[in-house]
Amino acid sequence: MELGLSSRIAIVTGASAGIGRAIALRLAREGASLAISARGEERLREAGAEIQSIGANVEAIPADVATAEGCRSVVEGALRRFGRVDILVNNAGGGGGPPGFLALTDEDWQHAFDLNLMSAVRCSRSAIPHMQSQGSGRIVNISSTSAIEPDVVVCHYNAAKAGLVNLTKTLANSYAAGGILVNCICPGLTRTPAVEDAARQRLAESGEPTESLSGEELVRAYFGPRRPIPVGRIGEPEDIAGIVAFLCSEQASWITGTCINVDGGWVKGI
Repeated sequence: MELGLSSRIAIVTGASAGIGRAIALRLAREGASLAISARGEERLREAGAEIQSIGANVEAIPADVATAEGCRSVVEGALRRFGRVDILVNNAGGGGGPPGFLALTDEDWQHAFDLNLMSAVRCSRSAIPHMQSQGSGRIVNISSTSAIEPDVVVCHYNAAKAGLVNLTKTLANSYAAGGILVNCICPGLTRTPAVEDAARQRLAESGEPTESLSGEELVRAYFGPRRPIPVGRIGEPEDIAGIVAFLCSEQASWITGTCINVDGGWVKGI
């Protein structure tokens, strides 16, 4: 399927690993030029080199998009290098903090909202005026199934990601007439470095050996019994990247304000 992304300029936040890196690579393979951002400079450079190796133009911008300045620097960096922004994928996110509601401090809550929700607010606020001047644009927000079926361990993350789903609908209704389409993806359990690390830590805390296990085995050992997924496997970052590329494409020109679960059937609600 021809997605029509050749010559498009895309920003992907949280792009140094996991889902964000897979999204950036998929957009690059479809012909887009990339501005990628993350906090860790070394992994970001590695992601940039991988994108370059498939022949795509890329600008790697180290930034913490949990801050207003970080968000501005990403959008401004993309504009300096490429002169326009056609696609914004707000992927940066994460939990952090102790498990459970009573253990979380105000600072834990604030950081979760800054990273998972306000990063999308701020990056979108910087990018939308440029999309308006072009008369077109695509924004894809990466939320989580935790926004829909909350996990009691990370309640601050759940709430922030639920806000991101709501923001998606609001922006879609606000800017569709100007050619800017805004959609949301809610990934289920996906094998990323962060998920592998979480599985390793939790298995070790319960006294189970982890040294000989691969990343895939770690995730399957810990999450498998706790998260029975109807399709029979845990997600891979590429499972998310494909639907993001589609939503950014001309093939999705009549889709806006939608939220798509990519979760192997995990969410049971209608």
